[in-house]
Amino acid sequence: MDTDSLKDVRRQAAMFSTISERYDLVNDLASLGQDLLWRRAAVRAMKASYDGSLVGLRILDVACGTGSSSRAFADEGALVTGCDIADGMLGVARRRERRSRSHGARRPMIRYIAADAMRLPFGDAAFDAVTVSYGLRNMPRPGTALEQMRRVCRPGGRIVVLDFDMPSDPCWRLIYTRYATAVLPVLGGVLGGDRDAYRYLNASIDSWPGRRGVAGMLRDAGWRDVAVRPLSGGIASLCRAVA
Repeated sequence: MDTDSLKDVRRQAAMFSTISERYDLVNDLASLGQDLLWRRAAVRAMKASYDGSLVGLRILDVACGTGSSSRAFADEGALVTGCDIADGMLGVARRRERRSRSHGARRPMIRYIAADAMRLPFGDAAFDAVTVSYGLRNMPRPGTALEQMRRVCRPGGRIVVLDFDMPSDPCWRLIYTRYATAVLPVLGGVLGGDRDAYRYLNASIDSWPGRRGVAGMLRDAGWRDVAVRPLSGGIASLCRAVA
């Protein structure tokens, strides 16, 4: 599948809106059940950069989707703004936020807005930190998006990028590739309602340069002190850097 032809902002917004209701479930299955652990790892990585506490920290969650990552950071006391291009995803995120408030959630309220990561509608240095989970590889110009994230992050602020990757070990890579190629589109069709969308997601993972590519993009975009960490044998990875 030609993933580049689908990396158009309008097409991306429509595609992800279509699969928004079941996106998190299929993500869990595609990650072999590791998704929650990876999100926790992203939160820990951010906390480690701020003396173990995110309370009161202004965090921008780019490509926030249904808000899973936004909620993970808000649960630590951060003041989170989530943005995404897909109205369907944001609709799910806002509905879940209202539900959590009605159930007595005491964490800071999350603000969700529609925004293109390559043209972020925020002022320079508006946030203390930035994060993006599973979204960078879907952007038409990820380097431009990272430059925008650098612009809106205050000097010395941190970024944490979480995304799927490919294992370095040949055997583990083969096993995971076969699983993703055979199972992910089927799961997408049965659970997500759009088999082609999940074929795209699988192809986007396979063609993505992974942690080494992201590290290079971060440096090119002006981020410094870049560090990478593979997760679950390289199925996913965390990349961190300083503004």
